[in-house]
Amino acid sequence: MTKQLPLRDSGCITSGGRQNAHRKDRRRRSVASSRPPRADGCVSQSLRHMLLLPLATGLAYYLGAVLGVAASAMSEGIAIFWLPNGILLVVLLSTARHHWPLHLAAAVLAEIAADLPTFTLLQALGFAAVNVVECLLAALLLERLARPFRLESLRHVIAFGGYVLVIACGLAALLGAAIYSLTGQATTAFWTYWRIWWFGDGLGMLLVAPLALGWLQPRSRPGERRSFEATALFGLTLLFSLWVFYPSAAHVEAAFPRRAFLLLPFALWAAARFGVWGTASVALLLAGIAIPATLTDRGPLALAAPEATVLLLQEYLVVLSLPALALAALLQELRDRNARLQSRETELRMTHDALDRVNRELETRVRTRTEALEVANRRLKALASVDSLTGISNRRHFVEQAKAEISRARRQGLPLSVIMFDIDFFKTVNDRFGHEAGDQTLKALTSTVSGNLRAGDIFARLGGEEFILMLPGQGLGDAVQTADRVRALVAETSRTHYPVPITLSAGVAGLAGSEDLDGLLRQADRALYAAKHQGRDRVCVAPAAGAPETLPSAGPFMG
Repeated sequence: MTKQLPLRDSGCITSGGRQNAHRKDRRRRSVASSRPPRADGCVSQSLRHMLLLPLATGLAYYLGAVLGVAASAMSEGIAIFWLPNGILLVVLLSTARHHWPLHLAAAVLAEIAADLPTFTLLQALGFAAVNVVECLLAALLLERLARPFRLESLRHVIAFGGYVLVIACGLAALLGAAIYSLTGQATTAFWTYWRIWWFGDGLGMLLVAPLALGWLQPRSRPGERRSFEATALFGLTLLFSLWVFYPSAAHVEAAFPRRAFLLLPFALWAAARFGVWGTASVALLLAGIAIPATLTDRGPLALAAPEATVLLLQEYLVVLSLPALALAALLQELRDRNARLQSRETELRMTHDALDRVNRELETRVRTRTEALEVANRRLKALASVDSLTGISNRRHFVEQAKAEISRARRQGLPLSVIMFDIDFFKTVNDRFGHEAGDQTLKALTSTVSGNLRAGDIFARLGGEEFILMLPGQGLGDAVQTADRVRALVAETSRTHYPVPITLSAGVAGLAGSEDLDGLLRQADRALYAAKHQGRDRVCVAPAAGAPETLPSAGPFMG
């Protein structure tokens, strides 16, 4: 199969082809304008990570180093606190590892630029190497614990104190003190250098890293009440710090001592109410007031010897900040755990409510189904106990009721009788007038008899045209009168209200001795047979002993 080339490739473009080409060009320009600038975005991200952020790191490091060199209380230029290492540590913990070399290089250049006015180039290079190794070691140790590392629990604060303040700062202090001792005119002992460097680097880490890491962590916006409390905390901390570290000349010898430990409650207040970030902010505020005051020989920490002053100030700030940070992390961890427990409790409560709701729905469904089953069972029971054509009891239901009545009659010594009757010549009715007329005749007979019975009488259809009537509490004589009254009523009513005039033959039997239901029904059936044999339309009685006797009647109905 050959592939047809477009017309413009052959150098021949028709007017229709030119229009199609213009439409395609417009479509391509539209798609190109709507497509996101991926290449430009990649270049922008690369420029940001490769140039802008390292420059920002170097600038921040330089400003912190200048501030640290300026805050020196010793002739050798050892800083009371060294903020740049805290800045560089936060940068390393907040960026990807493949970007670390650029930030470390920027920090080295910034260190050299800040140190050269005070130190030699060799010393500046040595100090830069020591500080870079210190921050790199601290970042690697902290990221072994958590990545990204956040001061969000007591375990993390303890790890920060152990990995950063003890291991990284302690080892860097050994190298830094060695550089001071080997390259400068040392007037102070090596271990004093080591202690001051150690506390200075540790203090810088302690003042900067928790504050910056807390700032990078997502925090909920405080409410109006918490904002007012935070303003009050920082305002009171500022006022009391100035009162402690900047006493006026008239109050230097005041009776009430102005001690640095009086500021401890403010750090504890921040730890209890505002977490690690609030505690670090208060600690930085206290350090910002205590260090300048002590450098100018003011406040309760100013001593005669510069070395003693530096160590006392560093120890004070470390002892004030580190326990408060640990307390803040512990309380925050407890609050987070309590929030998680409350959340789980809420979830469990919601689950319990949902299960309870489902259980109620199931109970309602089961109750509805049970009621429906009960109704169905009652209907089935009714269908099983009621004759479907006439609506009266069927043979099965009659037997159940009759046995109960016989048992009650024997137990209470009451008389009981039964009347068994059927329609004379009913087959002729069905043959001559049809089964529908026969059914209507059975219904009319049932209605006539049921309307003339007592409440306790039991009327049932045994089958076909044969019926039975049990009369609890009636003796044989009363039962005979009832049977004859029913026979006469049916014969009279059927002439005008039935589809076909009919007559009844009936046999009556009374309960006697230990006779059961079957024996009673056999006696009534014999009496009915005798009525049929004697000419129909009559009532015969089956006495307890002897042959059946016949009641006078009007004779068979001839029609």
